[in-house]
Amino acid sequence: MSQPGTVALTVEHDGGSVQAVAFSPDSTLFASGGSDSVLRVRSTVGGSDPPDASVDGSVVDIAFSPDGAQFAVADFEQVVLRSTSTGSVVWQEPLAPGNSVNTVRFTPDGRLVATTDALVAVLDGATGTATRQITVDKPLIADVDLSRDGARVALAIDHRHGGDHQRAGSARVLDLATGEEIGRLDPGDAVLAVAFSPDAKRVLCCAADDTTRMFEAEPGTQVWPAAGAVDETVTAPNCLAFDPKGLCVVVGGSDGFARVLEAASGKETGVAPNLAPDAPEPGAVTHVAFGPNGKVAASACIDNVVRLFDMDGKEHYAVSTDEVLAMEFSPDGRWLGVGCFGRALLIDNGELGQG
Repeated sequence: MSQPGTVALTVEHDGGSVQAVAFSPDSTLFASGGSDSVLRVRSTVGGSDPPDASVDGSVVDIAFSPDGAQFAVADFEQVVLRSTSTGSVVWQEPLAPGNSVNTVRFTPDGRLVATTDALVAVLDGATGTATRQITVDKPLIADVDLSRDGARVALAIDHRHGGDHQRAGSARVLDLATGEEIGRLDPGDAVLAVAFSPDAKRVLCCAADDTTRMFEAEPGTQVWPAAGAVDETVTAPNCLAFDPKGLCVVVGGSDGFARVLEAASGKETGVAPNLAPDAPEPGAVTHVAFGPNGKVAASACIDNVVRLFDMDGKEHYAVSTDEVLAMEFSPDGRWLGVGCFGRALLIDNGELGQG
């Protein structure tokens, strides 16, 4: 096992921006894709690599099926299901002609949930046929999270886009079985990111009004902060993640810091990076993620540094990269996959990410 923070694998993408990375459920395969219209899958254990696959447009999201035998790709206006072993197309279906597919997620039973700026679709995993389509008013869908059981989807809605350009937004929870909205929170501005708690009973969201809020998924009642509470600290939150154990959350801000908060109360327990008094200010945080063991989290920022830290903000490594466009932990926690301009990186977390 190499030193934590070692770049164990670099996957070149011929100058294209790598906008999507994903791991197979057993963590043995690492997939990456982006604007160079080639999808690459590499072994993380030194085995033979599946063949590269050409795509029609630009890959913006990738998701492996629960059994790892196939993976779905958001490829311009369509969703494409491919064989993991051969890269061949199993099926491909346009989602909404004229609208790019932004996200793809598998449910535990093998269905696919895909979104555009204004549509949530549930697709049959075997055929690609849409079994439900939910049109969202006042787009843009800025972020999406699927509950662990695949029953609910949380949406971050940004009303600054579209016909009326309002400085408003909402965090919404939809029941995928019925298509009904079961919960909604309306902050004072666009909602930028959402994340479900592990049991899908609560949703974390951050908005362009400099707020981070926790609310009940159904019916949308705010849990924290308390009504009327004002935090004078400007953090400009824009990305977030929920600890897989449900104990903590991490929120990345444009002020350059990732903050760890207690999930129950919103109380801050750690900040990364922990800078010396004379150190330069870090760049805005663009991505955050929790390791599956809930003991470490990662952040990426516009000063082109990826950091791994624990719940009190103690830093374990800082890796220099190109601009980070995507970031994801492997299911076993051993690896951190990063998509950058021109390449994808596989960073070794060592024992820090496991256990």
